[in-house]
Amino acid sequence: MSSVVQVEYVGDLAPYDEEKAALAEIGADLTVVRAADADALVEAAHDADVIWLEWTPHLTRDVMARLPRLGLGIRWGVGYDQFDVAAATELGIAIANAPSYCTEDVAEHALALMLALSRQVVLRDRQGQQGLWRHGPVPQRRLAGSTVGVVGLGRIGSRVARIASAFGAEVLGYDPVATTTEAPVRRVGFEELLRGADFISVHVPLSDGTRHLFDTDTLALLKPHAALVNTSRGAVVSQAALVAALEAGRIGGVALDVFEQEPLPADNPLRGRDNVILTPHEGANSPQAMRDLRREVCGATVEWLRTGWTGSIVNPQVRPHARGLARQAG
Repeated sequence: MSSVVQVEYVGDLAPYDEEKAALAEIGADLTVVRAADADALVEAAHDADVIWLEWTPHLTRDVMARLPRLGLGIRWGVGYDQFDVAAATELGIAIANAPSYCTEDVAEHALALMLALSRQVVLRDRQGQQGLWRHGPVPQRRLAGSTVGVVGLGRIGSRVARIASAFGAEVLGYDPVATTTEAPVRRVGFEELLRGADFISVHVPLSDGTRHLFDTDTLALLKPHAALVNTSRGAVVSQAALVAALEAGRIGGVALDVFEQEPLPADNPLRGRDNVILTPHEGANSPQAMRDLRREVCGATVEWLRTGWTGSIVNPQVRPHARGLARQAG
């Protein structure tokens, strides 16, 4: 019998009745574990053919090298920086994600944050709750007629571009990987986007090339009134550089759903600022998204166990020596 191990983070995906039933139909079982560290994960998942990972511990080279049966690792989400994909490829392990389950949710969340910044919704609510009325000059901005820069033109970024365009914004797009997009954008270089945008929405995966993509030098290129929205990964933006830009008045506003350290510490210097909006990494959340997420993760697993492959694998170069295909052939 094939073994699938779910490595829980907070347990909010339980129960797994539908997943267990779908796996049982193809002769696989599901074991749910909590693992405080890498050693605990290796012990709990030593005989796993498939690992489902919510968030931590990360599957590093060392961890995967100690999992002799592992053929597929799947991340409950779009981002998969919790896996050392290069090491997995060398070891013959396929890595997959759930690439499309929350496209609408994250795009809507990004636009909600953008509008909250443009109309000063959060600050005015705080003031209203305190009994203040039109307290202080806080200039609202129209999204219509503004320039929105979208960094990353995958599923989510392209959807943000479409919605922003429908609001009447001019949309600039930058993506060093995606060569084409159907989104209504004018593609430009990264520096041109930073210099020209009134609002910037970030939708790139975390990698060596995107870590601290927004640092002291790139943030310095923004217009003083520009607003930055990040719903991708926290480490794409250098927190130290961002705080320095806020304190120097070199950026108009910031809205973040993701952070370099999560949960965000209570004494974090991003807190308590009138021009900063913080949400707790929940842009992908909705009942509809959770149903889609379960369907994508379980469906990919069933397909892989049946055939040795699935379409959501992010390292297709592993295919010639993938453990799953070798096991199928054997």
